[in-house]
Amino acid sequence: MAMFKGYSKNILAAVFYGITSAVGIQLLLQPTKIYTAGVMGASQLIVNLISQFAHVNTEVYLWYFLLNVPLVLLSWKKLGKRFTVFTLLSIVSASVFILFIPLHPITDDPMLASIFGGAMVGVGTGFCFRFGFSTGGTDIIALIIQKTKGGTVGQVGFIVNAIIIGIAGIVFGWELALYSIVSIFITNILIDRMYIQQQKITVIIYSHQIDEIADVLLKKMNRGITLDHNLTGAYSGEQIGSMTMVLTKFQLYNVKQTVKKVDPNAFINIQPTIGIVGKFNDN
Repeated sequence: MAMFKGYSKNILAAVFYGITSAVGIQLLLQPTKIYTAGVMGASQLIVNLISQFAHVNTEVYLWYFLLNVPLVLLSWKKLGKRFTVFTLLSIVSASVFILFIPLHPITDDPMLASIFGGAMVGVGTGFCFRFGFSTGGTDIIALIIQKTKGGTVGQVGFIVNAIIIGIAGIVFGWELALYSIVSIFITNILIDRMYIQQQKITVIIYSHQIDEIADVLLKKMNRGITLDHNLTGAYSGEQIGSMTMVLTKFQLYNVKQTVKKVDPNAFINIQPTIGIVGKFNDN
């Protein structure tokens, strides 16, 4: 349980995703055969295909969990233990809530179902990304590709989503496939807008202990640091140092906590970064 100490927000984010995705799937998307993105959408499609051709009823939560097993193993190797543990928690959360929330349509309008169903899934997924983990599925593949080759998380799932829509269109009709495009579009917009890992900032820290702060940050983060030891405070006349870092917003919380722990009196200036020229890894 020591791993979860201090991560109450992460746990709540995983539970929040479970609730929002289950509501979106069970009350809006699945009853109308409209699909969401990634493995969740693939799970919906598998359930509907088995029902259509084998006349056997299976559950979305079961396929969602099973399809995620090999991807979670990949995440453990490529994205780290902490990321994978909370990702697994979000998968289990979604599976449990989908299991207990009954399949019941709350609207007969497919456009409303696609918009609000996509929004529910996207908001929950975005919250998980914001706290540094994913909801499994193609999110894992997307993050690995984004870290190595760039691109936004929403964009790199395009191929999988296109396959889902293509099969759904052929089997169940292109009108529902078009509504699915709306659902996936809404989901991906919300993910990209909420995923602060892709937003860059410049942080300048003023402190009498910049060497100590730099030592701790260099051990914790894969980021370059520029130090200046030759500054003087105009009001106090004291010698002070500064350090400059370019970060993702995702990393800002940990940096602030680390700085305040080493020097509670440090002054931190946070500025938006419009663009970067040079080497910068999104990890």
